[in-house]
Amino acid sequence: MSDERRMITSDPVAWRGFWLEAKARSPANRRERQRRSAEVESWNIRAPSYAEHSESQASQARRGEILSWLTAAGAFQADSRVLDIGAGPGNYAIPMAGKVEQVTAVEPARGMTAILERRLETEGVGNIRVVLKTWEQIDLEAEGWRGAFDLVFASMSPGVSNPDMLEKMIAASRSLCYLSGWSGDRWGRWGLAQARLWPLLFGERLGDYPSDILYAFGMLYALGFRPELRFIQPRVHLEMEPQRAAEELAAHFSRYLDVDRGVRRTIRSYVRDNSRTGTFVQEYTTCQGFMLWSVDKKCK
Repeated sequence: MSDERRMITSDPVAWRGFWLEAKARSPANRRERQRRSAEVESWNIRAPSYAEHSESQASQARRGEILSWLTAAGAFQADSRVLDIGAGPGNYAIPMAGKVEQVTAVEPARGMTAILERRLETEGVGNIRVVLKTWEQIDLEAEGWRGAFDLVFASMSPGVSNPDMLEKMIAASRSLCYLSGWSGDRWGRWGLAQARLWPLLFGERLGDYPSDILYAFGMLYALGFRPELRFIQPRVHLEMEPQRAAEELAAHFSRYLDVDRGVRRTIRSYVRDNSRTGTFVQEYTTCQGFMLWSVDKKCK
């Protein structure tokens, strides 16, 4: 191996470049418009079905495995402070709150925080602070969050999707960081539908996830961290009333184009072709990566 290639393993600037280049060439990134507002609105619309899906047996089992991993790593102490980036309806924030002193839940979608706040009231949880902002909007200095948390946690969060947001995540921790993300060409709740509809709507292939967890791992490795990295390839099974599926897909694609009659017709046709006995059904395999690392342990 040449000296030039060996240097990549210790060059975070190179990995920053790889990550930004992947985002720049991604059709999804290139076509996304009004990124913050459109994405947040999409999550507002999807919040009820997302919360419902998170109660599935498979989702609960995966959460249990992740929480056990974090527990074994010493992430949860009675006096610990946890930051949950992209907390959604509280799938992790609520169980973590029962193990630590305080959880700060950052979530920009009002539809998600409304569900989270109802859950907090129903379950009598009083040690979660909800912050209605994107991770990008957070100013660590103004919030007093630099090095303030024992665990900074981001589960499949679009908030940590570029090098700057990863470095901000590290800066907020005084001990551990956890990050999970997609890998490959089918990502998110609508992974298969998005991959198949994209060529019909745009005349081009969608490509791989522009923030594949590979880039975060490479950048962390080059910075001297040695994250524990795990992968799973879950089988997704999605069933939904066809009209609801069409509405959610329209909301999803509104991030990339004007959803006019033609677009709705294409979406409805896809939903109809993938429905049986009055139910829209999607089954496919996706890939997710999970990383855990300590900010105060580096290889020299």
